[in-house]
Amino acid sequence: MSTNPWGQFKDDVIRALDGALSRLGWAVSVPLDATLEEPPDPKLGDIATRICFDLAKLHRKSPAVLAAELGKEVRPEGLVERVEVAGNYVNFFVDISRLAELTLQTIEKDDRSYGCSDVGQGKKVLIEHTSVNPTKPLHIGHGRNAVIGDVMARLLRALGYQVEVHNYIDDMGRQVAETLLAYRLIKEKPKAKFDHMLGLIYSDMHGRIEREPELEEEVRKILARLEQGTGVDPKQARRLSEKCVRANLETTDRLGISYDVLVWESDLVRSGILGETLQKLKDTKYLVEGTGEYAGALVLKLSDFGLEDKVLVRSDGTAVYTMRDIAYQLWKFGKTEVELKFRLHSRRPDGTRTYTTSQRGRINKRFGRADMVINVVGAEQKFPQEVVFNSLRVLGLEREYENSYHLAYEHVWLPSGRFSGRKGTWIGFTVDDVIEEAVARSRAVVEEHAPGASESFKRRAAEFVGVGAVRYSLISTSPEKRITFKWEEALSFERNSGPAVQYSHARACSILRKAKTVEFKPVDGAFKLPQEQRLVKLLAKFPQAIQEAGLRRQPHLLALYAAELAVAFNSFYEVAPVIEAETPELRDARLRLVNGVRVVLRNALELMGIKAPERM
Repeated sequence: MSTNPWGQFKDDVIRALDGALSRLGWAVSVPLDATLEEPPDPKLGDIATRICFDLAKLHRKSPAVLAAELGKEVRPEGLVERVEVAGNYVNFFVDISRLAELTLQTIEKDDRSYGCSDVGQGKKVLIEHTSVNPTKPLHIGHGRNAVIGDVMARLLRALGYQVEVHNYIDDMGRQVAETLLAYRLIKEKPKAKFDHMLGLIYSDMHGRIEREPELEEEVRKILARLEQGTGVDPKQARRLSEKCVRANLETTDRLGISYDVLVWESDLVRSGILGETLQKLKDTKYLVEGTGEYAGALVLKLSDFGLEDKVLVRSDGTAVYTMRDIAYQLWKFGKTEVELKFRLHSRRPDGTRTYTTSQRGRINKRFGRADMVINVVGAEQKFPQEVVFNSLRVLGLEREYENSYHLAYEHVWLPSGRFSGRKGTWIGFTVDDVIEEAVARSRAVVEEHAPGASESFKRRAAEFVGVGAVRYSLISTSPEKRITFKWEEALSFERNSGPAVQYSHARACSILRKAKTVEFKPVDGAFKLPQEQRLVKLLAKFPQAIQEAGLRRQPHLLALYAAELAVAFNSFYEVAPVIEAETPELRDARLRLVNGVRVVLRNALELMGIKAPERM
């Protein structure tokens, strides 16, 4: 396990605090760790405790009086250099020289594993993301889902979890029925990548159904045959869907996203898992026959869990999609008797072996059986996800309920409104389109910065800068906040962007190349400038940044950390000569600091699925 320098400082603070409280004979009612926070101004310390607010209730003294008493009793130790009292707070200052040496030594020793930990060792996480209907290309809104899910997978692997990534494909829904009808009726199909072509004819067919109501009956018949699995429609729909998914995977390959398993809804339904799950729910008191407008339907009663009731099986005997999601969630945790069957689907460009469910495949017990499940699904699906998770409680699976997470995200909008597959508003804003535009804009920037570089370098650099810009723009905003897609913001090369972080990494590499050698000598209090000290602290906090982003399921925190480190490095570079430093000792110390920045920016970029270029 990698050392966590800032975590060690925190431990030393807790130890010093605990010792002082013991000597004073003061009992506390909260964990000391929960009382720690980082002051808004570094002049007030690096870590502060608000414990005196809790102590005030017990001792009936003001927090300020208690803070003064406590501050006198604290004895600095380890990485704690000194303690100061400010009003109601006791503030701890880190020994910057000792922190710098510990941090740089750890980075140099751990290199690519710096920041990683084993907090998730022995636990398996299953992440479902992307899950686009197989009737269209991925638009930039789907791209946000896929990138959030992919970065979560990378973060949790860095935290020691075994991670399995799923892409769930609904090949039985109305959109598939409409697309199949469109494919048969529209003879002159647009010349485009297969998923783009399907999206265009689906959009065209939707308008046609509104104009020709008799086509609605044909869609219903196809949908019924897809549900029943009878006739040629299910086979044709599967073939069409598989071609669409292969085209979708070309897009996700270019984004650097891979899946372990493709799960097809038709395979899930026809495996018997749906029937098994339905029977399990019937054996409880919660699934009942509907009455009134729901007569003949099966309704899950959820008032005991603070939720509205939910129809799971319609009066015509067809299951709603939430019923299928419940069955899938049960299977994810290994809680069904029936097994899915799998076969190898493809080997992706990054080496990932992607499997697919298949009725002609074999049972493979290494899939599923997760300890934790994360579903990356739009925020508007909050209620259906709550129904799915609470159905586990209905079945007495409390642990599985506790370990089910909905990573909800708001959608990407255009300035003109939401994306619509039916209206075709995604046209021009597919992930393919956005990447092409990003790479073209990146090429112009590469030409400006490196006009004499080879053609192959310019092509490769434009690709990884363009893709990096797209990925970063989709990960850098908190998932619960809506993104309005604007070209000038998504492809900005300014401060809070993928290219800006990549450029800082390339600058660090450039300094180290010019220096030729780095002497790894002790820094011995060399870092006097506030810009140097800020860098040291940020580097020390990298393991903490990974844990917060991963365990809190907020991947944007990693992007914000990387942007902050890049800005801090640029501020350092403006005021602190490295190769031309005043003394050889200061030169060596600053080169070690630059190397630390290089390693951490590279590791952060790779966790975001973004290439870390050595030249730009």
